[in-house]
Amino acid sequence: MLLEGIKLLREDQNKLWKNQSRLLEEVKSLRDGQNKLWEEIKNLREGQNKLWEEVKALREGQNKLLEEVRSLREGQNKLWEEVKALRLEQERMRKYMISGF
Repeated sequence: MLLEGIKLLREDQNKLWKNQSRLLEEVKSLRDGQNKLWEEIKNLREGQNKLWEEVKALREGQNKLLEEVRSLREGQNKLWEEVKALRLEQERMRKYMISGF
């Protein structure tokens, strides 16, 4: 009877060792998966940082373009003022020519 009890305890102990080994393998597998996830997160962060740098460069380029557009608009306004002044001068000359003849 005692030997039978010891035998059952030993069998139970062996089952426990097998279960513990299986659990340790699962934990190892979970850790490996977690490490892969951390690596992916790291890669995503690096990619995100690169995207932010590109966005920053695009904004700077956009700001430069806006400045150029403003400058062109100012130049265009100056040209229109000159055209207006030339038209007025032309009208004045036409009046002088008509009145002079």
